[in-house]
Amino acid sequence: MKFKHILLGLLALLVVAGTIGFFHLADLRTEVAKQGGNEDKARALIADMAKAHNIGAWDSISTYRASFDDEFYGLVGKNGNPFPGNKGIFDLEYIPGSFDGRLTFTEGEIKGETWGIQSWKTYTSNDGSTPIFQQHNDAYFWLPTYQYFIEFPLRIQEATAFSYAGTKVIDGINCEGVIASWNDTAPQNDIDQYLIWLDPDSKRIVKLEYTIREMYYFLTGAAYFKEYKQFGDLMLPTYFPVESNIVSDGWLHKMRITDFIANPVPVAALRPDGTMTATESAKE
Repeated sequence: MKFKHILLGLLALLVVAGTIGFFHLADLRTEVAKQGGNEDKARALIADMAKAHNIGAWDSISTYRASFDDEFYGLVGKNGNPFPGNKGIFDLEYIPGSFDGRLTFTEGEIKGETWGIQSWKTYTSNDGSTPIFQQHNDAYFWLPTYQYFIEFPLRIQEATAFSYAGTKVIDGINCEGVIASWNDTAPQNDIDQYLIWLDPDSKRIVKLEYTIREMYYFLTGAAYFKEYKQFGDLMLPTYFPVESNIVSDGWLHKMRITDFIANPVPVAALRPDGTMTATESAKE
């Protein structure tokens, strides 16, 4: 993966500069969570968040299309950017609850090109041509990543471990936090942690902090959930500015949903190889 290879060189400089703790497994737990945060309270907050985002609306959506753009900033952003320019503009189409979907560029020098993923096998096509299944590292990383952000309030319900993380002021809001993971909220080598900061009044997500174990065990990121809009019965944030612990100042990239359409294509369109077994599992 391009991002992974270039990071190796950049990380050496970052370690010397003391930007990150290279030898430490990232741990998103607050002091409150480390002391055995109230699990019942954490689960209650997650349940309230689910209602606030109306995740039940996903039950009537078999596929969806999100018009999307993503712009990268700075040296790390430039080298981590999977697109030809600093900004990608594309349509994302997914089957909710799976990691089957595709990304089709709607502007730019590779307009009409499609990256897809089905049962964790990647493919490409151009202007609707027959998909060619082959390893495509950017598709393998970015398609599930974008989908997980869009569906996060739904997907995090699959977590099995929760701890209350206390309070923190974010954008002037005295948020309440929840650590969510699988098996245990303590750091694990191959399972991510999520620190979810919620508006105590609306119960919506204000900021999401997360580890990125599949890339490097010390990497963390944080996305703000902003500019909520109603699409049918579904409540979605449409602006996600993203920070990273390998960027000392400013944003790594900024993601936007510019439109959302439910059920635009049949499920079969997003599973072009009919011989594959569908996989619908959480991305931990």
